[in-house]
Order: sequence, then structure tokens, then C-alpha cells
Amino acid sequence: MGTSADGEPAGKPPAARAGARFPSAKHLERFSDAAPVEQKEQRQAARPSGARFPSEKQLEKFDEPVAPPPEPEEPEPEWPVHEPVLPPLPRFAEDIPTEDAVGPRVRPYVLTRGRTQATHELALETMVNVRADARWTGAALNNEYQPVRALCRQPVSVAEVAATLSMPLGVARVLLSDMAELGLLHIHGTERTAEGRPPMALMRRVLAGLQRL
Repeated sequence: MGTSADGEPAGKPPAARAGARFPSAKHLERFSDAAPVEQKEQRQAARPSGARFPSEKQLEKFDEPVAPPPEPEEPEPEWPVHEPVLPPLPRFAEDIPTEDAVGPRVRPYVLTRGRTQATHELALETMVNVRADARWTGAALNNEYQPVRALCRQPVSVAEVAATLSMPLGVARVLLSDMAELGLLHIHGTERTAEGRPPMALMRRVLAGLQRL
């Protein structure tokens, strides 16, 4: 029976190696080259776990939508304004309304026939009253004298006459002066104090009359 190069008998199967076996240097190189590839494949195959944060593009999708600009409000409808139609101003004398057309009230200066100067000097505080011996006939029965006749039964000042009858002072002076010329009114002299002034009570009456003008 022959022997092999290792000193073992020929025809006998080689004995299995016992104990730990370590890879050779070539095997280690193969494993070192393949390990990163396998680890990379494992990392790619592994599914992410734990908390996941969205990317910037996903965050842009979830941003709050911008509200559209408000539509302009429709203006409120303008309602037509109806202005009163005024009568045209009179151009000629015949267009001026008469007393019958406008009523019993007449213009103040119509009472004095346009006159503005009185024949008597009448101050605001001058007192007048109806004469007891006045004769109310003829021209004395004119309508413009009757309100003065009713008002001047007691002494009143010129200012009070103008305020009560709602007429300008100039018109009241002319009217009272005309009545005095006809003997219908008595014109009192103005009382004076030691200082040459009208009494305080009279001045208060005149002031009250002026405030009513």
C-alpha cells in the first residue's frame, strides 16, 4: 500500500479539518469589498422609521392659502333729489302781487308810501299814546293806524311800538309822526335824570323792545 505526499496511506479519504477556520487574505478582501455594497443595499431596502418631517416642497403645499383680495363694494344707488320749484321773480310792475293775492299783510314801507323821514324827532325812548280828544274820522280810519291806536292806549316807547307791530324803526317813526300830525297821538317829552339820561325803568323798557325786534 502506497503513501501520499502528505505521508497518509494512498486510497484513504483525506481527514476533515478540525477546529476554527479563518478566511485567507483574498477572502477578507472579497468580504471587505462586498460589505459596503450590501450595507448600502440594506440601507436602501430598509424603510424609514420614527418621526418623518416633510420636505420644503411639501411644506409649501401645506402653507395656508392666500385669501383672494376683497371685491370692491358696489356704490349705493343715488336717489333723485327733488328740488322745489320756485316761482320766477317779478320783472314788471304788473307781475308784483297785490294785497288781495298775498293776504292782508303788506310791505312795511308801503304803509309810509315810501317815506323814510319823520316830521317829528322821535328817539327810541320817546313815549307816545293816543290822545283822548282824537277824532277818528276820514284819514284817521286808515287801516295802518288801527294797530297803533289799539297799542297806544297807554304810553309806550317808539321801540316798543316797532317791536310789537313787527316793523322797522324807520317805518314806525314815520307812522307815529303822521298820526301826531293828524292830532291822533300825543308825543311825550323824554324825561331826564340829574345826569341828563333817561330813567333806568324807561331804558329797560326800550331795551326789551329792541330785543324783540
